[in-house]
Amino acid sequence: MADSASRAQRAKALEEKRRKLDELKKKRALRHEDTAKVKTRAQAKHNLDDYIDGLLSQPSVAGVAAEARSELAAEKQAEAAAAKGGDAASAPDSERAAAAPQDGSAPAEANAAITNNAATQPAPAPQVKHVETFAMSTQTDPEDFPEKDAEEDEPELEEEAEDPEKKEMNGADVEKEGDKVPKLLTEDEVEKEVVEPPFTAFITTASKKVERVMGTPILNDLLANYIGEESDAKGGSRSSNEKDSDVSRFISSRQVYECAKWTGSRDITDINWSPLHRELFLSTYHVPGSTGSASPITGSGSAVSAIAPNDTLSSQLTPKSGEIQSDGLALVWSLSMPNRPEHVFTCGSPVTTGRFHPTETTLVLGGCESGQLVVWDVRAGRLPVQKSTLTTVAGASSKSHTHPICTMEVIEGGLGLATASTEGRVNYWSLGNLREPVESVQVGESVSCFSVAPESGTLLLGDENGAMHSISATGGQRSTRKQLRKLDSSDEEGGALGHYGMVTSISAKILKSGSSLRTAGLSKGFLRGSGGLVLTSGVDWTVKLWSPAYSDTPLVNLVSSSYDYMCDAQWSPVHPSLFATASSNGTVGLWDVSKSMEEPMTGKDGIVVEPDVSLRGLNKLRWSNDGRRLAVASGDLLHVLSLTDEVSRPKGDEDKTTMNQLLARGLITRQ
Repeated sequence: MADSASRAQRAKALEEKRRKLDELKKKRALRHEDTAKVKTRAQAKHNLDDYIDGLLSQPSVAGVAAEARSELAAEKQAEAAAAKGGDAASAPDSERAAAAPQDGSAPAEANAAITNNAATQPAPAPQVKHVETFAMSTQTDPEDFPEKDAEEDEPELEEEAEDPEKKEMNGADVEKEGDKVPKLLTEDEVEKEVVEPPFTAFITTASKKVERVMGTPILNDLLANYIGEESDAKGGSRSSNEKDSDVSRFISSRQVYECAKWTGSRDITDINWSPLHRELFLSTYHVPGSTGSASPITGSGSAVSAIAPNDTLSSQLTPKSGEIQSDGLALVWSLSMPNRPEHVFTCGSPVTTGRFHPTETTLVLGGCESGQLVVWDVRAGRLPVQKSTLTTVAGASSKSHTHPICTMEVIEGGLGLATASTEGRVNYWSLGNLREPVESVQVGESVSCFSVAPESGTLLLGDENGAMHSISATGGQRSTRKQLRKLDSSDEEGGALGHYGMVTSISAKILKSGSSLRTAGLSKGFLRGSGGLVLTSGVDWTVKLWSPAYSDTPLVNLVSSSYDYMCDAQWSPVHPSLFATASSNGTVGLWDVSKSMEEPMTGKDGIVVEPDVSLRGLNKLRWSNDGRRLAVASGDLLHVLSLTDEVSRPKGDEDKTTMNQLLARGLITRQ
């Protein structure tokens, strides 16, 4: 009995010591939590100065180390007493109280023992890491942002811990959602989704990217070829020693650009290459049903009434109701996409001429049969964003055109615009305000075409009767004082030496900046020397070479061997003696006047643009800005011919050779 009683008493004493040890651990944990809360509140309420003062007032490292040693000694003493068991049970209550005091302080005997042990075997004090942080923030009232009570989060945590089955069910639901079969849309739902703007915008953008990648072989001749090699029609290279046909000596590749949905029944009226993006070019079109007919620009078309904003993006190919039948149409093409245009613009009047804006990549200018000037913006839809004032009565106070605009050119280094209409009026516009012209000049009874001498800003115009006129600024290019002069193109007996019929095109040379030809000097508003040569074409089967600085009469008459209308003639922008002609019999001729003034390089037959179609005339032709391509219009089709380097690349002595030929023939004099 005595043994069982002693065991029970010993177990009770051991349990009591364990309880007291747990209390010590809880007090130590609470002390650390209180210290952390004090630091957090100090950081939230006080500024940087108060925070630094708080760091300075913290207890030293030695004090913290002494406190840690005291707590460690109390734990060791409690464990030793629990191990001895019986001895601790037989000890008086006063000794047990001394061994484990309630206030958590170590007894004097334990401190003495620890001190003696430290003297014999000094233990290194634990290193306390101090982390100093600086927070830059806006001072706010803590009451505006009350701290969330930790007790509010405890029920949620307990609920998650107590209900693991619910968590598993949520995970199963997620897996089931991933395994769901996609819903099949009905035909009505599919039609509704297809016409939604997000879907159409995605399809347009994605399809264009794919088509551009597929059309990259067309752009291979943008890169410089190695000397002695030229690109063939398949995108490869061939040696100059190979035997080729006559056409392959001049044309390395050709590509047709058409979009039958939009252009299937229209005639192309004008072509223009972008001055900012060399892979883009513009084509304008007449009314639907004009293909195959002469479609002369004689009457006044309907007025442009509708303007942007328009909910149909210009980059979308799918037309809306009635858009295909719009009277006017203008398309922006990319060389890499032959089967679809980059942008589609519509207008309420047939578009007779068009130009890219010289500085703004998003703007396109158009001249209409109604006499109005319109501006399109690729960011604002298919309709024009601006139009000029419509004048319906000739002789009214407005200076705007009352008849179809036949041509336009950018002047004043890209700051102005000049337009001409069939009633004989030439208007000067500011690109900053295209509602009303700045100045208007009346030139005879009609104007069919004109070109600008960029060095002086002088305009050379041709009319429907074959006469030639010039408009020059007497006080410089930007002067408002314009001088009109008719070129006296008659011989000594009074016979006409100009064109016998309508002048279809005029082309003045565009010289590169820094060219030595620019220093030749001006006479009558035109450069002297080979830099001032001008080309004209007409319905009288001829292309004429002029030098207005020397004479009002043409220097040379270049007659078509097939006796067909010459629809267009244009100088190469990089080769000083090379020009191209477009004939109504569907052929293109290439001339190099430094080599011959009697016969073109391509021979009498020329280059047939559409071998499979006979007797289909050419409307327009334009050189690319780098002089390596020719864009040729044939009805509603747009052909881009890439020239070989042998033809398009100048040798360097063409100017001198051309002048020597003209001097040797006595066509010009050294003055």
